[in-house]
Parts: sequence; structure tokens; C-alpha cells
Amino acid sequence: MSQNRGSPKGNFDLGKYIIVKLRKGKTNFEMVSDPEEAWKAKKILAEYRKKENQDQALTREDLLHHPDLDLTNIFPTYDIFTNVKKADRCTSEDLQEAFETTNEREVAAEFVLDGEFLWTQAQRQKWVEKKKKQIITILARNCVNPQSKKPHPPKRIEKAMEEARVSIDLDKTAEEQIETILKKIQLIIPIRMESVEMAVKIPAIYAAKAYNTVEKYAQVKKSEWQTDGSWVGMISLPAGLQMEMLEKLNKLTHGRMQSKLLQN
Repeated sequence: MSQNRGSPKGNFDLGKYIIVKLRKGKTNFEMVSDPEEAWKAKKILAEYRKKENQDQALTREDLLHHPDLDLTNIFPTYDIFTNVKKADRCTSEDLQEAFETTNEREVAAEFVLDGEFLWTQAQRQKWVEKKKKQIITILARNCVNPQSKKPHPPKRIEKAMEEARVSIDLDKTAEEQIETILKKIQLIIPIRMESVEMAVKIPAIYAAKAYNTVEKYAQVKKSEWQTDGSWVGMISLPAGLQMEMLEKLNKLTHGRMQSKLLQN
């Protein structure tokens, strides 16, 4: 076989690597992968699908020509096995029949797209916790208690997720899981996703910097610069962000900004 890089000899010591399995027809194929690089690749592909609104699965060619993916980082060797631990390599005939190519780089691309990555429990737990924090951040920023109209602290949301026995799906982005998780924790705490509209007025001396701050948090729906240089705007933002934004604006303007909630 071609393109070997540090090809394993005899019984392969996995060390820091994991096994990736892919079944084609009646044959099971295996490769060796760097788990961190593989995880990064999966994340890049998920973001790419979301950004490009991909309804159809990515193809081998899509992956091979993706500017942010380098298969040499994911796989320490392009060797393809029928059994990694026994160092049983498959033949060129096996590859041709299953993948319609003997080019190991092209086969490796299919492993990234459709392979089963055998993450260790420690690796999975690490990534679950990371994605869990992303979900909690999104909920805390975009949701409020409908009774008090105030955002829930992240710790309260985390506790509600634990009580609701929420499972984090590593194969989905944090954003893709929000709706399902929100429905589950609504059985535990009063919470809903809500946006608010506000009118804001900033004195001239602080207007330029304050406007940049507003844009980071909210959508500016109407914007007017007054003759005295002050700025007046009508903005829409996630309800959970209003207090954070107002605190920053008050600090920036030394309490001289004005705001009014336009909807309950």
C-alpha cells in the first residue's frame, strides 16, 4: 500500500490513538485516528453543514477539498485494516470493491464522514461537559423566567438539566439541541425563550463607543443621530441579555444613558 506514515508493525500499540470502524458491504474496515483532531474535524463539518444549509450529506470530494481539514492530522497512517489490534491490513482488492478506489486518502475521507469513532469514556465525558456549557450559555442568554421576566442564572439552568436527566448529543451542535432541552427543563423551572424591544438614548460624548456595545448584544431596528450628537435607537435582543447589556452601557456612560422597555 502507498502513503504509509509511521505504519504500525505487528501488534499495534494504540497509545494516544483510537480506532475508527467503517462497514462496507460484508467487510469491516478499521483505521487509527488522533481523537482530538478527529473531534475538531467533526465539529468543523457540523458547522459547515449549518453554515451552508446542507440538506444532503457531504461527499468524499467535499471533504478532500475542504480548506480547514487536513487528513494527515487526523490519521497517523493511511493504512486501512480489517483488524487494527491484530495488524491485519486489507488488500487493494478489498478497497476497490468496497470504496471503488485504492487511494487510501480518499478512503480515509470516507472514514471521517461515515466512520464510527470509538472515543474513550474520558474523551466523551470531556466533550459532553464542553457542549453542556455551550447549551447552558445559550439558554442563559436567550431565556427568561416568564413570571419575573428575569434571566435564570446558569447554575439554576444546569441543575434543571440534571433534574430533567437531559442527555447531551455529541453528534449535534449545541444550537440543534436547544429546543428539545428547553422543553424538558420547562417541566422543572419556568423558562422560555423570549426577546425584548427597548428604546435607548446615549449622550453624544459616549455615543460612538456605546453604539458598538449595543450592536454586540442587539439588533438595531431604528437608529437616529440627534442634532446634539446623541444617539437614539430602538433595539431588539434576547431577554436574557438585557441586564448584561444595560450594565455595560451604564458603566460606559457613567449612568447617563436612558432606556425604556417597549414590550413585556
